[in-house]
Amino acid sequence: MFTIMIMDTQKCMQQTDWHPADVKAALEKKGVSLRQLAKEHGYSHFQRVLTTHWWAVEQIVANALGKTAQEIWPSRYVTTRAKAQARTVKITVTRSGRIRKQQEPRA
Repeated sequence: MFTIMIMDTQKCMQQTDWHPADVKAALEKKGVSLRQLAKEHGYSHFQRVLTTHWWAVEQIVANALGKTAQEIWPSRYVTTRAKAQARTVKITVTRSGRIRKQQEPRA
């Protein structure tokens, strides 16, 4: 008799964001700093990208490292089902083709 074990790989493969020091170190290894990148792209500073979501700068930093922003900061690019549903607008389409936002049920 054989027993088959199933493993939930979604929970095991959760990725974490790079530590800010790791991002700085990786840039340093490439011979560039956050300050240099900021000046090249017309910004005064990039420091905030290490701790806060800043889409445009994340793309610049990731490009300098030869990575995608999702690889460096995966938690910033995860959309949970509940979050996605909260942003979804429910609509109805009339016979004439008009789109209307559904009214929320009153409590």
